[in-house]
Order: sequence, then C-alpha cells, then structure tokens
Amino acid sequence: MEKAVELFSIKKNVVCLKCGNIGAIQSYGKYYPHGVGELDDEIKAYERVRNKPYMSHALGFGGTIPYQCMNCDNTGLIDFGGLEGYKKAFKTINFNAVK
Repeated sequence: MEKAVELFSIKKNVVCLKCGNIGAIQSYGKYYPHGVGELDDEIKAYERVRNKPYMSHALGFGGTIPYQCMNCDNTGLIDFGGLEGYKKAFKTINFNAVK
C-alpha cells in the first residue's frame, strides 16, 4: 500500500480546556501522491485511482470536523459544544490582550 500524507490545518490561538496546551489541529484529509495502491483491492471505488494522485477528504458528522489538541489528544470544538455530538474542547485566546 502506498503511503498517505496526513493533511492538517493548525489553529494557533486556542487553548485546550483539558491540559492548557496552546494550539489545535484539524484534519482535512489524506493525500496519496502516487495513488492508493493495493487499497483498491479492498475498496472497489478506488480502482480508478490505484496509480493516480488522490485526495481523501476528512469527514465529520454532517460536515463538522473536530479539532484535536497537539498535546493530550483532547478532541472537540472551539468555543462551543453540543454541535453534532462534539463537546467544547478549546477556548479562543487573544494574543494581543496578553502583555
């Protein structure tokens, strides 16, 4: 099987409510630069991209993709909870207010 490259966006202005770490990541997919290789043996829909570059986009409940702490793996949403079953896991911080 070909190696996939994990793709993330990084949110720098949030603090984890569980461990206090600053920063969170949100996965937006996997990129297979040389195709999915032998994955097409397991998943018929991949036949056409066995040897072609392919992007597998991350999915969440109804489109909501949670953030994950880079330190403790706490997973959830920023500034609010309860959306599609995800809890509030991060709080936005204002770096300009810190002196």
